[in-house]
Amino acid sequence: MGVPLMVDRGDKEGQVEAIHRPVLADEVVEYLGCRRGGVFVDLTIGEGGHAERMLESSPDVFVIGVDWDEEILERARRRLERFKARLALVRDNFVNIAEILEDLDMKEVDGILLDLGPSLFHFRSQRGFSFQEDTPLDMRMDKRRPLTAAQIVNTWPLDRLRKIIRFYGDERWATRIVKAIGERRLKGGIRTTRELADLVSETIPKRYHPEKIHPATKTFLALRIAVNEELKNLKEVLEKAPFCLRKGGRLAVISFHSLEHRIIKEVFGKLSKDCICPPWFPQCVCGGNRKVIELVTRSPVVPSEQEVEANPRARSAQMRVAERV
Repeated sequence: MGVPLMVDRGDKEGQVEAIHRPVLADEVVEYLGCRRGGVFVDLTIGEGGHAERMLESSPDVFVIGVDWDEEILERARRRLERFKARLALVRDNFVNIAEILEDLDMKEVDGILLDLGPSLFHFRSQRGFSFQEDTPLDMRMDKRRPLTAAQIVNTWPLDRLRKIIRFYGDERWATRIVKAIGERRLKGGIRTTRELADLVSETIPKRYHPEKIHPATKTFLALRIAVNEELKNLKEVLEKAPFCLRKGGRLAVISFHSLEHRIIKEVFGKLSKDCICPPWFPQCVCGGNRKVIELVTRSPVVPSEQEVEANPRARSAQMRVAERV
């Protein structure tokens, strides 16, 4: 989805509205080949930043934008109003890409984009993604989903909660944090972002507080990943999306943290290998993989110094691209 940037939208009240500047936008257009025209799918359209650049790159581009958040999809609709004849917006989980294309009477497309970065909209949506304001612990990107962060924090087994915070958040103090959460449960539990952020901050020894981020950042990241099943969904869509590309079509994935990087490398690696068993083997022992994609980027594409200087939140972005063979 990109990273946030404050710009003046020129509204009637003269207010400054936060929108997204898409990360690696020029690189996305270049690697996907948008200037040649074709049908492209933005599986994480968010507020429409990347889709806007795709549609601007050629009058022959048609974009299918997917997001499972109804509110953010409406923001994309308003932003891309002038392209409505070349745009289809779909509210769905991106793992359903094949079904989405089938409903649109399409089988294959020319390019697919996944931008896994968080949206500033969500951090300002009063849904518990941020600890800057005291809001209910929700963290659902799709409000139709039943599981909330409050349920995980207050009802899941403590050992399972510890593993989530330790693995998803890479939080070395996960055991201490979960012990404190268990004690708080006996006093009524934790219902708001401020309560959880304060508890984590008080639990981690002050001399170990990180310098550049809030002490609760990793815990909040872990809960967000768990609530929305982000890693499970990422692995599933990466295994499906290449089969929705025409031959020569490309899949570009922009990721922002090590867990995402690892899954992308693993799935791309698996799909880019042929069966390596010699023909004289009595039977295949390697799984019989048939190469589905060719890696276009041997090393990830990262933002330029100029882009990072203009938007420091882009610093951790990495883009990997594969082509259907």
